[in-house]
Amino acid sequence: MGKSFFITGTGTDVGKTISTGFLFFTLNKLGFKTTVFKPFQTGIIEQTQTYPDLDWYSSVIGVEHAGFFTFEPETSPHLAAKLLHAEVNMNDALKRLKELERTNDIVLVEGAGGLAVPLIEREDDFYMTKDFIKNAEIPAIIVSPSKLGAIHNVLTTYEYALQYGISIQSIIFNSFDETNIIHQDNRETIQRIVPLPTISIPFFHDVKTQLEPYVENCIQSERFTKLIMEVFLHATY
Repeated sequence: MGKSFFITGTGTDVGKTISTGFLFFTLNKLGFKTTVFKPFQTGIIEQTQTYPDLDWYSSVIGVEHAGFFTFEPETSPHLAAKLLHAEVNMNDALKRLKELERTNDIVLVEGAGGLAVPLIEREDDFYMTKDFIKNAEIPAIIVSPSKLGAIHNVLTTYEYALQYGISIQSIIFNSFDETNIIHQDNRETIQRIVPLPTISIPFFHDVKTQLEPYVENCIQSERFTKLIMEVFLHATY
């Protein structure tokens, strides 16, 4: 039975899909059979009639049928389902996740937005992303931009996760610039406050062609591979 890891963000459009692709290439090249699962995808591209993240997973990293619940409106999942009068059974998504775990070493589960995103509107409350993670009994990895504001956003996401008993395995800093003093200080400050391994991914001018070669270079580093093993082989649930 494989392990699953939930890839969450400090907000929307922070680089979860790129980070998931980075981890996918890395883990597969290190010998772990890895796949991607995105339970909720909203916002169809009208011109192509495709969903951007799912299309990227299919065309760039070669994972077909990564999605599960797909909704055309570009809104929060709960609102998209409400607008379409769609029935959403989370047990079906959880069952699919377990099926993927049986045939893979690692399943990377990409969320929609952050931990506090509502997935289903119920009569008296909301079923949130953090509820899905708790029901799936899997740890999470936080993806954050490296720019100004990262400290607050990472720490509030981390504290929210702790409040609901969600184990955080690592923090990924997206679009990290080693020469930018703000990026450097954000990472160093967060590392001093949150005792977690961190991974930094640079900005790619053409991510479709540059991501996999970058991973090839990363895995030549013993320090990097040791870090990946720490995050994925010694996960705490």
